[in-house]
Amino acid sequence: MQDFSFTYIRDNFMFAHNLTVNPFDINTHIHEGYEIFYYLSGDLTYYIEGQAYQVEPQDIIITNRRELHRIVFHSQEPYKRKYIQFKPEYVLSFLQSEVYNPFHYLDRRKLGLYNKISAKEVIAGGIPEILDKIEAAARRDQNEDHFLIKLLFMQMLIEINRIYASDKSIITEPVAKYDKLTDILNFINANLNKRLTLDLLENEFFVNKYYLCHIFKQNTGFTVNEYITYKRIMKAQELLNKNVPVLEAADEVGFGDYSSFYRAFRKIVGISPQKYSKSGMYIMQS
Repeated sequence: MQDFSFTYIRDNFMFAHNLTVNPFDINTHIHEGYEIFYYLSGDLTYYIEGQAYQVEPQDIIITNRRELHRIVFHSQEPYKRKYIQFKPEYVLSFLQSEVYNPFHYLDRRKLGLYNKISAKEVIAGGIPEILDKIEAAARRDQNEDHFLIKLLFMQMLIEINRIYASDKSIITEPVAKYDKLTDILNFINANLNKRLTLDLLENEFFVNKYYLCHIFKQNTGFTVNEYITYKRIMKAQELLNKNVPVLEAADEVGFGDYSSFYRAFRKIVGISPQKYSKSGMYIMQS
């Protein structure tokens, strides 16, 4: 068995079908768009915003633009998946009417909740067949196939919305081992512009900071500082996409000095904030 990877990228849309024979942990990462992750095999836990999702073959994991996530592997079982990453702009031509919003449920979920759709619902909605058709069209890669992929993708979004609307068999497996964790995450997200320290969290939530570090990492897959830094960079990306000046964006997301902001942004995003503000960048990794 050997690794393989197929990727199709066009107009704010990416489809990938990958097999990794000897997987390694996926570092914390962010996407500017949405991700629909179709799991096929592997021994892993998918961490999203304080939730730990155990996945079964043909489950789907959905993340939006505000959700920080990472994958941790528990063995070297081959890791196979298909996934789509996209920005709303990809389907703008279908969004001229206010009657139907295909992103309604993707955006309205609370962070880290209802990210997983069970294989039973995925199969019943015909989503595996839609993904197969998207892949076949992507491999042909003819002019008419690009339009077909967009139509198929809209069909898949409609099916996903139907599943959410039915509110049946949508599984979330809350960590819930530490009752204050959700409150702490909400507090961090609401105060990214402030100086967030372990001492502040200790005093705010009446919990020993060393114990907090242990519980936070155990239940989310992230360290406290890692989570804060990534969420600040995610917020900075939103601001830069709205043409907020770089220095102002750095200040609004709580970085005490520009050099720290520059180093963190370049490490996470891969380019400087100045270059990003001019061009934007779509991180694609799963």
